[in-house]
Amino acid sequence: MSTASDFQTKILSRKRTPDQYQIYRAGLEWDLTDPIVIESAEDFRSTQRWRDRLTPYHHQVSNLITFCRRLPVTLLADDVGLGKTISAGLIASELIARSRLSKILIVCPKILAQQLKEELSSKFDIPAEIAIGKDLIKADPDELGAVITTYNTARLYLEKIPENRFQMLILDEAHKLRNLYGVEKTPQVAKRFRKVLEDRRFRFVLMLTATPIHNRLWDLYSLVDLLTVARGHENPFGSEGMFARKFIADKRDQARHLKADAREEFRSIVYGYMSRVRRGDAKLYFPERVVQMHRVDPTPSELRLIKTIAEPIQKLNRLTQISILQALTSSPDALMAQLINMARNGSVPPEFAASVKAIVTNMPPSAKLRGLATLVAQLKKENPERWRMVVFTGRRETQTTIQAFLEDQGLRVGLINGDSGSRNQETINRFRKNPPDVRVVVSTEAGSEGVNLQVANVLVNYDLPWNPMIVEQRIGRIQRLASDHAHVSIFNIMLRGTFEEYIVGRLMKTPNGGACCRRCRGSAARFGYR
Repeated sequence: MSTASDFQTKILSRKRTPDQYQIYRAGLEWDLTDPIVIESAEDFRSTQRWRDRLTPYHHQVSNLITFCRRLPVTLLADDVGLGKTISAGLIASELIARSRLSKILIVCPKILAQQLKEELSSKFDIPAEIAIGKDLIKADPDELGAVITTYNTARLYLEKIPENRFQMLILDEAHKLRNLYGVEKTPQVAKRFRKVLEDRRFRFVLMLTATPIHNRLWDLYSLVDLLTVARGHENPFGSEGMFARKFIADKRDQARHLKADAREEFRSIVYGYMSRVRRGDAKLYFPERVVQMHRVDPTPSELRLIKTIAEPIQKLNRLTQISILQALTSSPDALMAQLINMARNGSVPPEFAASVKAIVTNMPPSAKLRGLATLVAQLKKENPERWRMVVFTGRRETQTTIQAFLEDQGLRVGLINGDSGSRNQETINRFRKNPPDVRVVVSTEAGSEGVNLQVANVLVNYDLPWNPMIVEQRIGRIQRLASDHAHVSIFNIMLRGTFEEYIVGRLMKTPNGGACCRRCRGSAARFGYR
C-alpha cells in the first residue's frame, strides 16, 4: 500500500489529472493525510534548504509552527521589521520538503518583486520568476519554483491561470484587500481574490501584513472573510449586518469603535486566523529610535500663501479642505499643482488657483528645504562617511522639488515612486553600495511598504500622512532587525507656529523608542488587538 507521502508526491507531479487533484484535496480536508507536527528543530525537514544561508529568529520559527498547526490558511501580522518574508520562506520550504507543495504564486506591490525574488533564491534555494501583465498566464515553473506578480496583474489575469498550476498563494502586504466590505464600492482586486479563494484554487494560503487594520473594523472583517472562504468556512463574524450590530459601537460606515462587551469575542475570532508578534514580545535587538521634531520658521512668502488660502477654503466641503491642507503641508509646489488641477475640474474657482500660482512661481526655497539642507550639513560634519538618508513625502511634486534642491547642493539623489518601475530597484541597489552611489533616497508612499532600506541611519518625514499606521510603515524601512546602526534618527520637519506643528505633534509621539506611536497603539487597542 502506498504511503501518504508517496501519494502526495505522485499527485503533485506534473502528470497529475484533475480527478487526482480533487482526490488529493479532499484527502487533505478530511484529514486522510499526515498532519505536520513540529515540536522541536529535529522535526524540521527543510533545514538543508536554508541552514547554510540564514539563522532564523525564534519568532520566525514560531510562525512556521503556527502555520503548520493551522493548516492550510493563516495571516501573519508581525510588527514592521520582524522579517515576515523570512517566515514565509520557512513555511514554503517546509511544505516543499514534505512534498505538499511545488509551485507558489506570490502577489506583492511591484516595488517588492525583485527583492522577494532575490530572498527566495539566496536564502531558501527556491527559484522564482517575475511575471507582469499577460506573462502571468503562461508563467509556469518547472518542477519547483515561485511566480511573483503584482496586485494589478492578478486583478486582470488571475482567473485565467490554469486551475491546478499553483498549490500555494502568498499575499504580501495583504491589507491591500482590506476594503472588501464596509465601502461604497468594493475594489475589483478584492472581488477577484475572494472569488478564486472561494473556488479553492489554492490549497495553502498565507497572508502577510504589518497593518491588518488601518482605520476601521471592516478592515479585519474583510481579511477574516478572505481567510474563511479559503478554508471553505462561513465567516465567524456572521453577515455584514450581524457584524455591524454585534461589534460596531459607532456608525456602521465609520466603524472605528468596538463595543466593549464584544471585545473578547472579537479578539478570539481574529486570533483564530491571525498570528501577530510585536517587537517587544520578540525580545530582539533593534536600533534605538530617536525622534526629533525639526521646526522651521515659515518664510514671508509661505505666511502669505497660508493667508491667501485661509478664507477661500472655508467655502469648500470638508474633504476638499483636508486635501488642500495636506498639499499645503507638503510643499508650495504640491499646493499649486493641486489647485490648478482642481480649477481645471471645476472644484475650486480659477481665481483661487491663479492667486496661489502667482505667489508660488516667484517664491525662494521654502523653509522646509532650507531645514533639510541644515540637516544634511550636520550629517556631513558629524558622520561624513557613514550617513545615508531617506526622505519621505506623499506628493510627487514635492519629491521632484526636493530632488532638484538637493542636487543643486551637490548631492547624488535617488527616487522611489509608483511610476519608476525597475528604476526603483536600481536606486535601492545604488543606495546599498559601500560606499553608496547615492547618499539620499527621496520616496513617495510607494517605498513605505516592505522595502528594505536598513543601510540608512536617518529618515526624514518631509510631510506626514495623517494616519499613524503609515508613519510606522515608513520608519520600519530603516529600523530593522539586521541594521548595523546602534540608533536611527527620525526627523519630522514642520512649519513652526502653524496648524501643521499641532498635527505632527499629535501624530508622532514615540515614548521609550517603542514600535508604535501613542495614537497608533491607542487605535489598535480600540479595535481589540495589541
